Amino acid sequence: MSAAPLQPPERSAWRNPYGIALVGYYLVMAVVGMLVPDDILQANAWARDLSDFMASIVPQIDRITALNIQPNVNRFYFSALWASSPVLLGLLLLNVYRTRSALRRVWETPRHQMLFSVCGLAFMAAWTQQLWFVEPAMRLSESLFGSAVGRSFFAQLVFCIGAVFCIAGLMVWCLGFLSGQILSSVKEEHHV
Repeated sequence: MSAAPLQPPERSAWRNPYGIALVGYYLVMAVVGMLVPDDILQANAWARDLSDFMASIVPQIDRITALNIQPNVNRFYFSALWASSPVLLGLLLLNVYRTRSALRRVWETPRHQMLFSVCGLAFMAAWTQQLWFVEPAMRLSESLFGSAVGRSFFAQLVFCIGAVFCIAGLMVWCLGFLSGQILSSVKEEHHV
């Protein structure tokens, strides 16, 4: 009778400092979204400057403002989200690096699944920026952008954090191609 191979002990999710930092980031930005006053852009020149600067970099901010659903609050809040997005991207990439053994499994996926995943990530990133199918008359748009809870907890996830996750995913795929890991996996697949 052969003994079962030893499995590595499961790590608690609470021992991953980057995962905890990601949850902390989400909660801090949710609190910020709940506390943004309605007159933030009229009362603060720095808020206007930040919003204008971020809107010049991220076209999504002007598209959200054009919905005319609490335009001042949403303009400032999404500007703050995108201004802090490099922190989120850094946390995501550090988390990926910490669990880099999982990258090998990702990079060894079959080509058709890999292509489907990359196209899906690119479409999701474009959808969050272009706001396709988001109309001011839709009840969903009103609930996402018109209330503090919707904006802070759900719109943040869909239109900023989701986009940053997609960008991080695309960066991981690009790293796999540039490092040669994906190409070597494809060559091994052909020789099998």
